[in-house]
Amino acid sequence: MTSETPQLPVPCPQCDREMRSALVKSAIWHNERLFVVEDIPAYVCDSCVEQFYDPAATDVLRTWMAEDFASVEAVRELLVPVYSVAGLVEGRRTVSFTDQEVY
Repeated sequence: MTSETPQLPVPCPQCDREMRSALVKSAIWHNERLFVVEDIPAYVCDSCVEQFYDPAATDVLRTWMAEDFASVEAVRELLVPVYSVAGLVEGRRTVSFTDQEVY
């Protein structure tokens, strides 16, 4: 983590539980393309499952997205299955969540 990030233990802004540092992965949709980025320094809350990226990592991700990932070489590629819920759920409707449904 960079010098800009606070030292552990850090309370989670969502649930106030203690977070831990970890390297995480993220799937990013950008310009109708899917990019998977791994080894992102972050704080992770095991209680509410929130992740907060290191500020320097966020800057790198923003730069890559602004350049459409052209300035970075992929370390590997994944074959990803795609699923659809078309026909399995009703059309557009107002969505409301209870605390128990959000995860």
